[in-house]
Amino acid sequence: MKIIPHRPYETNSRAEYRVFDKLKEAFVGSDDYVAFHSLNLTKHKDKRFGEADFVIICRYGLFVLEVKGGGISCHEGVWSAIDRNDEQHRIQNPFKQAQTALHAIHQEIKGLDRFAHLFIPIGYGVIYPDVNWRQQSAEWEMPIICDRNKFKNFESFLVQFFKHWHHKPNNSNDLSVTEINNIAQYLRPNFEIWESLYCKLASAEQMVITLTDEQYSYLDIVASNRRVLCSGGAGTGKTFLALELSNRIARADKSVMIVCKSHWLKHYLQSKLMNEFVIIATIKGAKVALKRAGIEQCDALIVDEGQDLFNREDMALLDELLVGGLAQGEWYIFHDVNNQSGLFESLDRRALELLESYAPAKVPLSKNCRNTNPILHMVEGLLGVQMGSKNIDNGANVIEKFDYKKSGVILDNMLDELLKNGVSTSSITILSPLNYEQSSVNRLPEIRKQQIIQLDEYSIQSFPPTGISFAEIKHFKGLENEVIILVDMYQLSSNRQSHKVLYYVAMSRARGLLSIIWSIANPLSQATL
Repeated sequence: MKIIPHRPYETNSRAEYRVFDKLKEAFVGSDDYVAFHSLNLTKHKDKRFGEADFVIICRYGLFVLEVKGGGISCHEGVWSAIDRNDEQHRIQNPFKQAQTALHAIHQEIKGLDRFAHLFIPIGYGVIYPDVNWRQQSAEWEMPIICDRNKFKNFESFLVQFFKHWHHKPNNSNDLSVTEINNIAQYLRPNFEIWESLYCKLASAEQMVITLTDEQYSYLDIVASNRRVLCSGGAGTGKTFLALELSNRIARADKSVMIVCKSHWLKHYLQSKLMNEFVIIATIKGAKVALKRAGIEQCDALIVDEGQDLFNREDMALLDELLVGGLAQGEWYIFHDVNNQSGLFESLDRRALELLESYAPAKVPLSKNCRNTNPILHMVEGLLGVQMGSKNIDNGANVIEKFDYKKSGVILDNMLDELLKNGVSTSSITILSPLNYEQSSVNRLPEIRKQQIIQLDEYSIQSFPPTGISFAEIKHFKGLENEVIILVDMYQLSSNRQSHKVLYYVAMSRARGLLSIIWSIANPLSQATL
């Protein structure tokens, strides 16, 4: 059976996922069975907006299946679903729900001139995959119900279900393969309005902004303590909090400094923070930055990407920058020691233990406010890490291509497709573990390469640029863009921590769309990790 879409839509119903899998396994190789998952109904007798869990078009006709997982009850005509905690939630009559959805679809089809002459047999059913159904009533017939026992041999149930409706008076017409395909082609565009890639990215971006606003609630927690270790994975809002916290401290007439390891990140932070009273510096340039500001030490110290500084030398420098030192001073360190350590310096856990000995408040960030669900699923599944709670439900699926020595062609086609879909050049960043000369970007046609801007620590100040941008992965840590295309990526076959961190950083940079061009050969052997 062909099922549309190929993967199930996001739903809170585990039962629907199970039915989806059963339908994919039914009538394998047959051309005259087409199923739809979660078909939207634009015309419904009782609702402004309706939905059918599953719709099947086949030689026997048009059928709607309603799915109800968990327990079920009906008392004096009031239907309820019973969840795992034995709590009841009122629902519609499942049989009535399936029946009205069926008639809405049937009437929509028959209202068209091209189908007006066609006699389409119809039927509906309800699937209860978690219970054994014994109840009989004049309101339903047993062959239209699939309970737990019948669900074990789902294809057999469907055969009997179709025959039951086919034997009804005036319902025995057979549809041809052509008629099945014509109806299916009509239903798909008319009832499912596919969101464009541009709109998906725009809606995901709006959700990111909303979720980032929620991070303000953490500011009161952080700011009410003099020393804080704030931990969180990529995309949990650490940099956002660091910048907002610096503004808050500066308004209290304190000298405040933000310190990081990367020159790229330093310039990026400067472009995002318009506050002349906040000093931003790399750890190596921090003392010079303080002297330029006319002070020897700062009143409050904020560290972004702190895991890069967890070593003896950098801890000693931080101690010298702060009034009262790390033991007595006011500091706030944002880090991801579990997933993003080791790109610049080897992690010395004794540095973290030292900080913890100063009794800081520990604030864990668990809500991912950058990445969409498809991106989170990809990173977690590939690398076996936790990316924070999932909040951005919509979003484009991750795109994966394989490079058989044609990476330039694949990348060129991918860029062309994005631009045709209305994605702006400034929204696209290409990342590679290799530098520009070694990377696949250098194999693009010359006319395409003219659209690519190679980022450096200075151009990052005006990020995103007007064109498509390129950077090595390790330099892009702490940054993000709407669309990230990863090139020269070798599928991991080992647990080398340096590779794992590199992949984690790379994939988590994407806010809306992640595309990966996997290399057959391993280019990481050439990369400086």
